[in-house]
Amino acid sequence: MSTSSSSNSVDANEFTGKRVLVTGGTKGAGKAIADRFLWGGATVAITARSVPGEKTAAHFIQADVSTAEGAAKVIKEILNHFHGIDVIIHNVGGSSAPSGGYITVTDEIWQQNFNENLFPAVRLDRGLLPSMIERGSGVIITFRRFRDRCLCTIRHLPMRRRKQRLPTTARPFLTKSVPKEFGSSRFLPASSKRMLPRE
Repeated sequence: MSTSSSSNSVDANEFTGKRVLVTGGTKGAGKAIADRFLWGGATVAITARSVPGEKTAAHFIQADVSTAEGAAKVIKEILNHFHGIDVIIHNVGGSSAPSGGYITVTDEIWQQNFNENLFPAVRLDRGLLPSMIERGSGVIITFRRFRDRCLCTIRHLPMRRRKQRLPTTARPFLTKSVPKEFGSSRFLPASSKRMLPRE
């Protein structure tokens, strides 16, 4: 059995048995990712601050994952409802900075951007990774670059810093420590290009 999207054939059983969490999954790229997993037979949970405008087969969790409370709500519901997760897609994020360049960006604005773009991944991974470790497998994917979704004033920073992704800031904690602690044969850093199925 197969379904069709954008004239491409999709295996309706490709992700059968997989539990997938997509943050910011109610619209835009997040919705497209969630729909793709649904078409492939996965059980999908999506998060957002607002209720989705369209009906969806995904399990919706209304939460602001930029806050500790919101992330904790998502973790609790995923563990209680799905008893763990197989794939986490970190899609949520935002950008806010005043005009005027790097010198105008205050500590509060930096903190807001870290809250929106870094800490959701840190908190959700910390809460959900143990279930992956217990099972011995799992996939965590973070989309989009720091310069695209965090501070628009990043262009005012030196080029060598501008090329870095926001997850690079947390890489020693989110990617390198897991293989080191639990065995590189089971937990490896992976790019979204390698992990997503080809159409």
